[in-house]
Amino acid sequence: MPSLELVALQGAFALAAALAAIAFRRRTRILSPPGFIMLALGATLEMVSPRGPAAPPWASYVRAVAIALTLCGFIRLIAEGIEAWMRRRSVHVSTLATELIVTAAYAGACAFVALKVLNFDARQLLALPVLFTLASGWVKHRDLFSGFLIQTQRPFRPGDWIRLGDQVGQVQETGWQATRIRSRSHEIITIPSDVLAKETTVNFSALGQVADEIFISFGYEGAPGSIESVILKMLADIPEVLKHPRPEVGPWEFGDWAIKYRIRYWMANYAHQEEVRCRINRSLWYVMRRHAISTPAPATLLPEQHNGHVDVDLSQRQLIGELRRVDLLADLSDEQLRIVLPSITVAEFGRGEVLIRQGEIGDSFFILRRGQVEVIREELHSHVQVVVGTIENSSPKNFFGEIALLKGEPRNTTIRARTDVEVLRIDREGFRQLFQTRPEIASTIASIAAMREQSTLTQAAEAVAATSEAVVEARNRILQTMRIIFDF
Repeated sequence: MPSLELVALQGAFALAAALAAIAFRRRTRILSPPGFIMLALGATLEMVSPRGPAAPPWASYVRAVAIALTLCGFIRLIAEGIEAWMRRRSVHVSTLATELIVTAAYAGACAFVALKVLNFDARQLLALPVLFTLASGWVKHRDLFSGFLIQTQRPFRPGDWIRLGDQVGQVQETGWQATRIRSRSHEIITIPSDVLAKETTVNFSALGQVADEIFISFGYEGAPGSIESVILKMLADIPEVLKHPRPEVGPWEFGDWAIKYRIRYWMANYAHQEEVRCRINRSLWYVMRRHAISTPAPATLLPEQHNGHVDVDLSQRQLIGELRRVDLLADLSDEQLRIVLPSITVAEFGRGEVLIRQGEIGDSFFILRRGQVEVIREELHSHVQVVVGTIENSSPKNFFGEIALLKGEPRNTTIRARTDVEVLRIDREGFRQLFQTRPEIASTIASIAAMREQSTLTQAAEAVAATSEAVVEARNRILQTMRIIFDF
């Protein structure tokens, strides 16, 4: 009989293994309960098995099972630990290879116990794996060889997006019998290996970038060059669309009533394919509306297009009231403001579209009539975009872009629509007509612009006095620039 110390040690080991199995019952990404259960059972059987000359014949078999369970438990825990270590380093681990190695290790442990503990004849052991292989191959030979073919060729890995027939999803797990993918609806789809081996599989993630296409028809009135330029500019504002390779837009097919255009663009992650497609289609609607680009009638006719003029129901009094909210124009008379009215257009932008781009020369400014926009500053070296503020239509300062317009300088921020927005856009031509008709107004507007500039630079709580030397110098500089830009 074993000593009390040995029995106590075996009992403590069995208890520790059992407690570990309970602790890991939810299966973490490192270790799982089966390995600890094998260790606990093996230690328990070893502890209770009879020993000595008077031990019954079956005692040796109980001890052999105990040793085999202990060895298999250690083998499983070591394999899971290595697999977790490789996962943390983003090394692909084939489940087929893992299963084969662990199964071979189990077989080796059992063979060692049979030879050393039970004194089996080695020739008898050789027949067991042969019979087992024949039996399992008879039942699963198709999945086995198909799974082996898939794992050796490795057409996809866990995390890749694939298409198999009508099924599109992200690979979750690959094995010798089946592969599991998760659809966009978060459904887990199990595909047998023999089906995978027969069907054509499309891997969207193999090269790190994937193209998508959208086809849309426009009327013959629009010049292809203008349409291509507008769409390419719109695609440049969608972050998920890669800049390289460059998106492609061009006429694809001539129809009876319209020209079909193909829009091709690339993404780094196919998981965003549906989101990007919806964003492009949404932006296309607003782009076509702003630029009065027609579509074939009557099935796909857009709502009434803006043709560069304000809505007929937008009265002059209402426009003048909105212009007076801009501090640069607040002191002008109604007669003076009417000079600017012909240069005003109403424009709509969809959520996510860019109204003003940092670095572009200002040729217009905007009054926000509906919705909300966000102010973004891009770091020149890192190209990281940071949202530094928001502007709402109800805020006191619901306008932007006027200083860059007057000074003819590059925009210092980007303005992007946070919601669907409607704006009044005042072009440079309106100010040119105003200054050429009433040159004396330019000095007043230059003074206001100079005060705002100095207030921003000094970060003062109140605007710098108009009589200060800094403001006078800034006013003269801005006024000189305005004379050159607006030719008055």
